[in-house]
Amino acid sequence: MPKTHDEPAGAAAHETFRAASAPWLTGFLVVLGLVVAVTGWGHTAAHHAASVCGCLGLAALGYALYWRPRLEIHPEDVRLVNPARTVAVPWGRIVDVRTRFAVTIATENRTYSSFALPAAGAGATFRAGADAVNRNHPIARPDGSVRPGDLTSTASGAAAHRVRTEWQRRIETGELDVFARDGQVEPVRIRVVAGPLAAVVVLLAASVALYTV
Repeated sequence: MPKTHDEPAGAAAHETFRAASAPWLTGFLVVLGLVVAVTGWGHTAAHHAASVCGCLGLAALGYALYWRPRLEIHPEDVRLVNPARTVAVPWGRIVDVRTRFAVTIATENRTYSSFALPAAGAGATFRAGADAVNRNHPIARPDGSVRPGDLTSTASGAAAHRVRTEWQRRIETGELDVFARDGQVEPVRIRVVAGPLAAVVVLLAASVALYTV
C-alpha cells in the first residue's frame, strides 16, 4: 500500500510503494542476524567481532534487498529505487506502464523495472474482491479479465494504477505536453548506488574470515 512521506521544508510530498512482504522479510533477516550474534558469540575477540559482523551483514542484506527497493511518485518524475541503482523517469518520458513480470515504466527507447514490485501470482486473482477488478476496467483484456499484476489489491497493481491515473490526469489537464520535442523533456536519470550491497559483502566476508581465525 502507498505511504506518503514528509519531505524537507519547501519540498512536495511523495508516495512510496513497497512489496507487501518487505516489512516481514526485512524483519526476518534482522531477527536472524540477532540469532547469529547470540549463538556465534565465542571465546575470543575475533569470534565476538565475527558474530557482530554477521548480525550487521544480515540486517544490511534485509535493508538492501527488501526495505530499500521501492517505487516513488514525485511531482516531477517516477523513481524506481532498486538494490544497486535508482532510476528517475520524468513524466514526459513515460509512454506505458506494464505489469507482466514487474511494474515496468516504458519510455520511447527502453524499459525500467521495479525490483520491489514483481507481478502478483495467479493466487492474487482468487483473493481479490470485485472492487480490485472494477477499478482496473480501462486496462482489462478483451474478454474482461485483468492480469494479476494489475489488480489494485496487490502492491504491484496499486502502484501501476496510481502511476497510470496520475500520468493520464497530467495529460488531460494539459500539465503534460505529449507533443513536446525530445530536447524539451528532462532525460531519464540513472544513479548507481553500490553502497548497501557493498556493505553486505564486506560485513559477511569479514564475519566468515574472523570465524576462521
